[in-house]
Amino acid sequence: MSSAADSAHSRFTSGPITPTLATFALPLLMTNLLHSLSGTWGAIWVGQVLGPNALTAVATANVVLMMVMGAAMGIGTASAVAIGQSLGSGDLQAVKRVVGSAVIFVIGFSLSIAVIGWLLTPALIDWMDTPAAARELAITHLRYTCLTMPSIFTYLVMVMIMRGSGDSQTPFKFTLLWISLSVILGPLLLTGSMGLPHLGIAGLGVASVLSSSLALGALVLYIYLKRSPIALHGKDIRHLRPDPVLMGLLVRRGVPIAMETLVVQGSYFALLSLVNSYGAATAAAYSGAAQLWVYVQMPSNALSTSMSAMAAMNIGAGHWPRVEKIALRGCLMSVAVSALATVIIFSLGEAPLRLFIPEGGAVLDKAWHINTQALWGWIALSVSMGLFGIMRANGAMMAPMLIFGATMWGLRVPFALLLRPWLGEDAIWWSFPFGSICSALIAWAYYRWGSWREQALLLDKVEPAVEELRVGE
Repeated sequence: MSSAADSAHSRFTSGPITPTLATFALPLLMTNLLHSLSGTWGAIWVGQVLGPNALTAVATANVVLMMVMGAAMGIGTASAVAIGQSLGSGDLQAVKRVVGSAVIFVIGFSLSIAVIGWLLTPALIDWMDTPAAARELAITHLRYTCLTMPSIFTYLVMVMIMRGSGDSQTPFKFTLLWISLSVILGPLLLTGSMGLPHLGIAGLGVASVLSSSLALGALVLYIYLKRSPIALHGKDIRHLRPDPVLMGLLVRRGVPIAMETLVVQGSYFALLSLVNSYGAATAAAYSGAAQLWVYVQMPSNALSTSMSAMAAMNIGAGHWPRVEKIALRGCLMSVAVSALATVIIFSLGEAPLRLFIPEGGAVLDKAWHINTQALWGWIALSVSMGLFGIMRANGAMMAPMLIFGATMWGLRVPFALLLRPWLGEDAIWWSFPFGSICSALIAWAYYRWGSWREQALLLDKVEPAVEELRVGE
């Protein structure tokens, strides 16, 4: 095992839990913060330059992007778990096999989705009942968003693989490069400043393609120059030829993650259609309010990834009592930081919302009203995300998807639909905390009494088959 991999193994399996989680999560949190600030920066420019209808277009494209991103996240999550468990058990060759199969899959998948998405964009926009005033802007922005998918999805999987190997510092550095380029190029191409083409809302997509492609290229170069444990050198290149047994395992374990993203984002998709039915003002208010939700969700996402990476190595090493401690301390940290973010946002009053809705008035008032009902509910989500991260570290991918499916589609969406006659628009806003609290309660029950601990290590079942393929060569 390389010195970098050995260092991560030592910290994760025998170091102090809370400081190690915090140290590993901080670059992830900063990465998520940078992504959110980049999105916020773009939304501010769109709202200021093109108006609230363009902001609706951005929100629409973001929902669709997150839905299809689930497949890449599925493969990335399964690969990260397999790599963490393999490093925990000291099998570096298994790491190489996983990297090759994951990279080839995500490249082929993302190229296919980009083409299909471009062709189907008008139908998707119409199906979402997008207000007429925002339709053309939404089509343009979503199509250019599709063009970003190959570079973004490949970068995402590479980053998840690196985190699975215990390295969260390097992804942060290259994400900083990506975001910096995007923040600079986006407004310039949007407005046509400094002699650059005036592309309007398409400029955000072009800027994203350029910045993510450059960051991906720089990251791959760095991995090879530093001889990272995930780099494929010499005969390792053969692993880029998909191993059908290993690929099948990663896809099977990744499908629940992909389905989970479709389930969760699909529920937002359905609720967004309800929001759009109330007209352009409500759609713009919702889009502005939702820009702040990510800042409450960020800590849970970062800590969930950290908990999963740390737990996977300990599971691979057979340290189950330590896994239980990781779950408890990680969830407590996540709740505390998410609650702090909520308090800070509320204490700032309408100021953050005015960044997206500068004209104020009824749209701003409605956005504030939405957040008083929905924003605090995301604190409960941190419990679900933390416990799901621990479960996935042992390869239990299906349970989180089923729990989210039950709470989002079986509880959240029906809540909004059934209570609309009495609560009107408020039924939609109250459905968000309702769904999050239900998810947290069910996740805790399954973590406490479910069978997720009984899973075999991720590569145990495929190792014999892989060896047979190798003999056949």
